[in-house]
Parts: sequence; C-alpha cells; structure tokens
Amino acid sequence: MRIKVNLQGNFAIVKEGERVLEITDAKAVPSGKPEKLVLNMKDVEDGATLINNYNFNNNISLWAMGMMLNTALGMEDGAEFDTKNAKDLIGIKLLCEVEHSEYNEKTYANVKKVLSRVDDETGVVSEPVTETETTGTRSDINSFLE
Repeated sequence: MRIKVNLQGNFAIVKEGERVLEITDAKAVPSGKPEKLVLNMKDVEDGATLINNYNFNNNISLWAMGMMLNTALGMEDGAEFDTKNAKDLIGIKLLCEVEHSEYNEKTYANVKKVLSRVDDETGVVSEPVTETETTGTRSDINSFLE
C-alpha cells in the first residue's frame, strides 16, 4: 500500500462557538498503563475534526473528563470509568462550546465545555446540564482539588 504524504495540512479546523461534535474514535493511551483518554471528534455540519485529550495525571483534566462522561454516558459522581470501555464513546454526539487558541503561529480548536448530549436519531439536544454543573469558578475548581 502506498500512502501520499501531506505536509500542507489541508484540513478544516472546527469553527468556534457551539458545535455538534461526534466522537469518531476514543482510546486510552498508551495501552499498557494509560495516561490519557484521546477523543477524535468530527463536526457533524462540515466534517472538520479535532482531537481532545484528557490527562489522567492532571486533576482539572480529570474533572473535565468526568463532566464529559456525565453528559455522554450519564455517569454519576464517584462512578468508575474503565478505560477498556473507551470505545463505548464512539458515535456519541455532543453539543460543545469550541474555542480557538494560537500556538507557534498555528490555530487549534479546543473543546471549552461539553454542554449536552445530542440524540443520534432526531438530532435533538438533550436537556442541558445546569450552568453550575458544567462550569466552575477558579475557587470552585481549587476547592475540588483540595
């Protein structure tokens, strides 16, 4: 098999704002002793993609992953997510707030917040999680980490 090398990076970046993103791949890496959950996500409107990482060694990242799992799978506080079941996330559509950031003269799309789950068949956004459940002030996050 021959694969054409693409050094131009001709791909579309996910637009800023509220976007419906479908999880197209989910895996815990590395496979032996996972350090992060990696989600490949695709904008259902225009097909633009992004990769979202949740680092298991960072408490804020773990909190954000917990909020995503609560919205995507209905997991409650204190529930355990088995990284072997990461593939269960594939196909789930989430309404997300996407923001752009600049680094080394490149623009990156990042999921700022997961707002709600989108019904696969109807495209209807589920009942949104309350604002206080999806975001927190710096003091809220710091008290969580204590």
